Amino acid sequence: MNRKINMLLSTALTGMCFTLSQPVLAQEESAQAETSGVQDIVVTARRTEENLQTTPVAVTALGEASLVEAQVKDVADLQRTAPSLVISKGTAGTSGFALVAIRGQGNLQPILANDPAVGTYIDGVYVARPSVGLTDLQDIQRVEVLRGPQGTLFGRNTTGGAINIISNDPTDQFEGQVRGEVGNFDYKSIQATLNIPLADNLSSRFNYGFRQRDGFGKSLTTGRDIGNLDSHFARGKVKYEGEGWDITLSGDYNKMKDTGQNIQLKAVNEAVINGSLRPGFSNAFFGTPNFASLTPAQQAVVQGAINGLYLNPLNAGLHSKDNWWDNTARGTLPNAGAAALPADVQALYGVPPFNNLEVYGFAGTINVELGGLNLKSITAYRHNMNKGLNDTDATAAGLLATFSGSTSEYYSQELQLSGDITDALSFIAGGYYGHEKGDEYSRSQIFGGLLRDSTADITNETFGLFAQGYYQITDTLRTVAGFRYTWDTRDSVLHNRQILGLPYNAPVAGTPTGINCTVTNPDTPPTADTCNQTQNAKFNYPAWTFGLDWQASDDVFVYAKTSGAAKAGGWNLRAGGLPAFKPEKVMDVEAGLKADLFDRRVRFNTAIFHTWKKDNQAIVNSFVEGIGVTQYIQNNGKARIWGIENELTVIPWEGMEVNANLSLMDGKYKSGTFNETQVIAGSGCPTINGVANSCVVDLSDLPLIQLPKTQFNISAKQTFPVGEAELSIQGNYAYVSKQYFNQVKPADQQSDAVKAQYARENELGQIPGYGLFNARVAIQLENPNIEFAGFMRNIANKKYNVRSFSDLYRQLGIAAEYAGDARTWGISMAYKF
Repeated sequence: MNRKINMLLSTALTGMCFTLSQPVLAQEESAQAETSGVQDIVVTARRTEENLQTTPVAVTALGEASLVEAQVKDVADLQRTAPSLVISKGTAGTSGFALVAIRGQGNLQPILANDPAVGTYIDGVYVARPSVGLTDLQDIQRVEVLRGPQGTLFGRNTTGGAINIISNDPTDQFEGQVRGEVGNFDYKSIQATLNIPLADNLSSRFNYGFRQRDGFGKSLTTGRDIGNLDSHFARGKVKYEGEGWDITLSGDYNKMKDTGQNIQLKAVNEAVINGSLRPGFSNAFFGTPNFASLTPAQQAVVQGAINGLYLNPLNAGLHSKDNWWDNTARGTLPNAGAAALPADVQALYGVPPFNNLEVYGFAGTINVELGGLNLKSITAYRHNMNKGLNDTDATAAGLLATFSGSTSEYYSQELQLSGDITDALSFIAGGYYGHEKGDEYSRSQIFGGLLRDSTADITNETFGLFAQGYYQITDTLRTVAGFRYTWDTRDSVLHNRQILGLPYNAPVAGTPTGINCTVTNPDTPPTADTCNQTQNAKFNYPAWTFGLDWQASDDVFVYAKTSGAAKAGGWNLRAGGLPAFKPEKVMDVEAGLKADLFDRRVRFNTAIFHTWKKDNQAIVNSFVEGIGVTQYIQNNGKARIWGIENELTVIPWEGMEVNANLSLMDGKYKSGTFNETQVIAGSGCPTINGVANSCVVDLSDLPLIQLPKTQFNISAKQTFPVGEAELSIQGNYAYVSKQYFNQVKPADQQSDAVKAQYARENELGQIPGYGLFNARVAIQLENPNIEFAGFMRNIANKKYNVRSFSDLYRQLGIAAEYAGDARTWGISMAYKF
């Protein structure tokens, strides 16, 4: 292990001087552009404005111009701008989710009762749900990517870090901007911003934009686009600046829709499909439950029916280079049994894939000067609604289609008090309260049957107190210490039933209860209209940080720190009777160097880190009293993750800027801490918790999820004067290495055939590394202030995947994957006044 670590560090350190970092141009003012060196950058990584180069946090920041030049349209595009950051799109439910991971800390199960590991903040407001992660980034002053635990100042669910989005505030100038874009796939986009002074010290700012694009492919079954885009975004702000105080009121709205995700069928497990279907077909055709007892001719009839209805359509729809962006998805299938169900339920059969997302919010931020102290209040409301239908087998076979969605309302209030106690001692302290209420559902059709329904009402409440102090030991040496404590309440009420549309107490054969209501511990006996199982949990946990930093010279800054944070606990919603899972906790140590060199023509920032995680929230098999051995989210395992991140900006000559970043990471579970139970008939494994043949499997040698070992981004921009105009040419390349999304392990007692299925599932549960080239050419006129630009993304038309989904390969016989975007190009014009 030491040899592996030494190789990792020596390789990274040797390459530091040759590695160039993504630009962190958070404040691109016109006056700064006239200077020849790398400019100062203001960030709020510690909830107050500081110079990036003297902030003891690993942070990447991009200002408005950098976002445009890097072609960052939404949060998912940030993967190309910062080290150790990966963002996946595509879920078994609805689209619109940004599955963010930083330093190997992420979450692929985004539900109301299971929070992300990377926090997202918009103008200081915590955004609880990742379903708003792919909303548009428009009229943005700055985006900051904070790496490493941020629990003390940003709160829970920041074990990996945080994405801090700051939009432009109103100013006292009448100004505005209009930007239009058109491109291939019938792409069109308009953004308009207008800043209007209303009175002395009172200003307003409004922004509206829409983006529309055809899909990169089609469903060859329905003829409908898949992976298309239709997004509308609006934001309004009003700001009043009084004497010693100011208030900003804001509201934003985003609506997105499409006609299906970019999902494709990756593999078919014919043994599972035949095993699931043959008994049912033999019953229907020959009145016997035993396929093996049929004559060869009868077996051929049954197998032919299965092939015609399922296996042939599945195999015909397999993903290939020839149909990379197409599929044969059809959505839910008609079912004759639905005729007896209510009309609104009947309408859910024979529906093609779709996705709708609507989010909006309001916030009020007040800053008050209290002598030598500053008080800030942030009051906010966020609404989230997402719903859709995903055809998980992505073919006409109708093996699995799922309606899913959620609606939630989140109210929050934060107070911050900061200031200087003495010339050497300063602080920030405060409290946070959040209340979320909503509902979530998942309605699945398996093998064309009647829809199953899992629905839950969710109430989440959190309260936290925090304080952080800074002490200037000498003129160049400073220490920081901070602590936060959080109290959470997580409540859910399950309403699960076997057949959507039937009364909860209707008799249904084959369910554990014998009736339609399938919760295991109902509060009261189910009736026709009630099927409730209430689950309550409370958690409390700390977050903390301690560090030292040293201004070694005017241009060199060094820091070392340790931090702890937690990802909130929650509930499994898909089945009743499953226990809550506790918070997942991390601790890290980090050391960093930030330097401006060679008359500020070189900026080099690096951070090295080591993270320890315990109470890992993972989906594995385990025993549950009253249910037996089943698969669910639980606390299982400890892990370590380590790595190094390098960022450097170089201005080798006038008009040229070359930028890149590099991260090298690795990690592993602690031996013997991560395991599951597999029940194998006749295995001879011991009886555990009353379950015979319970084989315990050590999973600690499995790779970590969403942890690419290498990530590299590089860009170069050359600017030329052309008369009174300015021509700029920029190209960039972004590479991310192999990622795992699902990894499993069979017990030694499993048969060779079963072991082969596990091996195949592991192969399907990863995506290979990929690299993408983008470019942009622009000419900027001085008077009028107009920019004309041409752009291209994925220049080589690389066929790559952004996520795999092999979780159902052994259970349902299918594995899916989600294709990345095809090559796009277009032209744009922007006018500022």
